[in-house]
Amino acid sequence: MVKETNPTLLAKAESTSAPGQDIHGYKTIADIMRALNPFTGEFYLETLHVARYTREMYCLFGGRHTHPSTIMPGGCSADITHQTCTDYYVRLMRYFDYVKRSVPMHDDLYDFFLRELPGYDMVGYRETNLVNWGSFDDPDYVDYDYRTMTDWGRKRYITPGVAIGGELISTDLVEINLMIRILLGSSYFGGWEDQPTFVDKDPLGNPVDKNHPWNKVTLPRPQKRDFTDKYTWVVSPRMFDKRTGKHVCCDTGGGPFARQWCTAKAGLVDFGYLKATGHSIQMVLPRSPNLPEMELEWHVPEKSNAIERDRARTYHQAYSALVGLHCLERALKEVRAGRTKSWNKFKVPDSAVSVGFHEAARGVLSHHMVIRDGKIANYQPYPPTPWNASPRDVYGTPGPYEDAVQNTPIFEENGPENFKGVDIMRAVRSFDPCLPCGVHMYTGNGKVRKVMHTPTGMA
Repeated sequence: MVKETNPTLLAKAESTSAPGQDIHGYKTIADIMRALNPFTGEFYLETLHVARYTREMYCLFGGRHTHPSTIMPGGCSADITHQTCTDYYVRLMRYFDYVKRSVPMHDDLYDFFLRELPGYDMVGYRETNLVNWGSFDDPDYVDYDYRTMTDWGRKRYITPGVAIGGELISTDLVEINLMIRILLGSSYFGGWEDQPTFVDKDPLGNPVDKNHPWNKVTLPRPQKRDFTDKYTWVVSPRMFDKRTGKHVCCDTGGGPFARQWCTAKAGLVDFGYLKATGHSIQMVLPRSPNLPEMELEWHVPEKSNAIERDRARTYHQAYSALVGLHCLERALKEVRAGRTKSWNKFKVPDSAVSVGFHEAARGVLSHHMVIRDGKIANYQPYPPTPWNASPRDVYGTPGPYEDAVQNTPIFEENGPENFKGVDIMRAVRSFDPCLPCGVHMYTGNGKVRKVMHTPTGMA
């Protein structure tokens, strides 16, 4: 893709040594680019192999990937033994070899782009407004009770948080929950102002807004697409900032960016392999089959942009692997002590309000449910897509994709006839690698050009 869109940059990459070549094995930046080419690149093909055995790791406990067969209400039905943990450990150590090469390789590539293309830090840029529900619960503290959610939420190995204007304003999951608003504006849905209110107070007695997910009612209004009015089935989740009275459009940073940004700023996580410092995350990767112990440090970047969202993904491979190692070590102690129970009896209550906060690969994932008479009265799930792909809301505020793309500078060297839109693609894909495989661009004079893009190393 670089050859087709930025041949001058590729020529420079051919003669630029890669600073981390002694670790990852690629002498020049161009060698890294070629190694990442889909289906032909050496590192791309290696990654396919890694994807196979990391899925095996998941299947040891989940039964299958991606839809686990052993996860059910009350716990997990997998038979967890010393052998299960050992099989997981062997694959995890192989994965550390891969991560130790992947992080410096991508650092070399991203630093090259920022250095050789001044202003590239504005591609996909938007103000640092982030949401992150936190993940990886500490079993010593978590009881999944809403009334204690503030405390056990802050004990997660990924600290929950909301950032507005580059400031971490909350790590309290109860407060974060009450900040959520679902707005319309450009969506094919009708408002629910006249619908019954399901929840007016949370289990702690805090008032709940009519536009909170607990009270949102799905009322489809199919119609012709009109970019001056209604143009999508995606709603507009926002965070209500009580300090200013504004509904802030936050994004997930593609997942890892928001997770690491909030965790680093909060400075709460510290379990040996990982330490949040208030401005960075320090990581100690243990000795693995082919490489010695390695220390990494992810620093909170000055800007939220495409490059830094992608860079955070690479570091998050190391972050997640270290959490996995820490949890595995704790699991082995339980197995050796004979404590292998992994399921609890449960009873569906006659009435309840509930919320589940977790993180999917691409960012926040929450499930808001109201139970009445032992049945689901209202259920509203919010995965990363509506947060990142939301349209302009009732106040005219654009969603993250729109916000990041509308001011993205174009560095592609092609003219209008051969325009690929790679910088736009990188901006969108930095939020969500799942959606922008097809992007429609209006190039003027009523002509619509549909650009299909194959993932590259920069994606």
